[in-house]
Amino acid sequence: MEKQDIWADREVTLSEGEGKAPVVVAIWDSGVDTELYGDKMWVNENEIPGNGVDDDDNGYVDDVHGIAYTLEAEKTPELLYPIGDVGTERPRLEREMKGLTDITSGVDSPEAAELKKTLGGLSPDQVKPFLEGVSKYGNYCHGTHVAGIAARGNPYIRILAARITFPYTMIPPKPTFAQTYRDAAAMLETVEYFKEHGVRVVNMSWGGSLAAIEKALEAHDVGETPEERKAIAREMFEIGKTAMEKAFRGAPEILFVTSAGNGDNDVTFEETLPSALDLPNIISVGAVDQAGEETDFTSFGKVDVYADGFEVPSYVPGGDEMKLSGTSMSSPNVVNLAAKLLAVRPELTPTELRDVIVETCDVHKSGDRTVRLINPKKAMARVRGMK
Repeated sequence: MEKQDIWADREVTLSEGEGKAPVVVAIWDSGVDTELYGDKMWVNENEIPGNGVDDDDNGYVDDVHGIAYTLEAEKTPELLYPIGDVGTERPRLEREMKGLTDITSGVDSPEAAELKKTLGGLSPDQVKPFLEGVSKYGNYCHGTHVAGIAARGNPYIRILAARITFPYTMIPPKPTFAQTYRDAAAMLETVEYFKEHGVRVVNMSWGGSLAAIEKALEAHDVGETPEERKAIAREMFEIGKTAMEKAFRGAPEILFVTSAGNGDNDVTFEETLPSALDLPNIISVGAVDQAGEETDFTSFGKVDVYADGFEVPSYVPGGDEMKLSGTSMSSPNVVNLAAKLLAVRPELTPTELRDVIVETCDVHKSGDRTVRLINPKKAMARVRGMK
C-alpha cells in the first residue's frame, strides 16, 4: 500500500532576498562533484585553481572548494575519488550501486531485484570483485548525493567539501596504530580547517565502532587471543574517540550533524561514533520513511531527531538524479534545515539552532522509543518570530 508523503508539506524553500548572509556548510564525506553545484560551492579566494601550488600556505594544495584525504590519511587535491572515466557504463554502475544500497537497507526496489539476479548468475570467484566494484562506485557517489540534499532550496548555502576516503573491500584494511594516529591527526586538522573558514554546520553521514575495529583485526589474524584482540581494538578506538571529542569540543561555534547508522542497533550500546557522542553541538539523526514511520534499518539509542531517509532524491557525479535510502540521507535533511535557519538568523548559536530544530519536532511513540520528526516549517516560523 502506498504511504502518504508528509515531507512535501513541511518543505521550506528560500528565495533570493529572504536570507541575510551566506552559510558555509561542510560536507565531510566521500567527496563532491563541484561542477554540479556551481555558485553554491564555497570558494577559497586565496587559492589559484589547478596550479598545483599551495598558494595560501595552509598545507593544502589547490583547496579552492575544500580539502581531501586519501585512505591513508594523506592530503590530496582531488575532491572526488579518482575512479577514472566510466563512460557508457555509468547507468549500469548507478543501478548496481542503488541496488546494493537498497539490499543493505532492506528496501524492495527494481534495482535490488536486478542486482540479486546478477549475483545469482556469477560464479563464486566473481562475487567478491563484483561487489567490491559496486561498493567502490557507491563511495564515489555518496558525498555528492549528500551535498545535493543539504543544498536543496537554499541559494545561501556555500558547500565546503571535505573528502575522507572510505574502504570498499570486503576484507577491511588491516588496522595499525600508525594509521590510527594518522586518522586522528587528520580529524583534528579537518575541524581546524572548518573553524578557520567559517563553517557553521557540518554533515557527517558516516561512522565507526569498536566492534568494527575488532572485526578488522580478526580478519587479519591480529592478536594471540580474543582477549588480546579486544584490548588492541579498545586502545585504537579510544585514540580515535579522544581525537573526535577534542575536535568537536574545540569547535563550539559549529553544529555537527551525524547519521545514526543503518544497523538497526543501539548506537550507545555499540559505541558507534560519532552518533553516540553526547555533546551540546552534535545532533544525531535517525531515518523515517515518507510517512514519518521508522525505517527497518535505522539505528536508535542516542538519536536526537528523525528525518526522511527513504528514497530521497539528489544527484550523483555526472549529474544524474537518483533516489537513495539510509540515515546518510536523513542527516543532510537536518543540515538543509539548519543552513536555512542560519541564513535567516545568522546570529543563532549551535545550541540555539539545535534547540529550535529539536523543540519544533512533531513527536510520536514507536514502541518504547520517542520519535521526533523534524518540521522545517515550524522551525522556520519559530526563527522568523524571534526578536
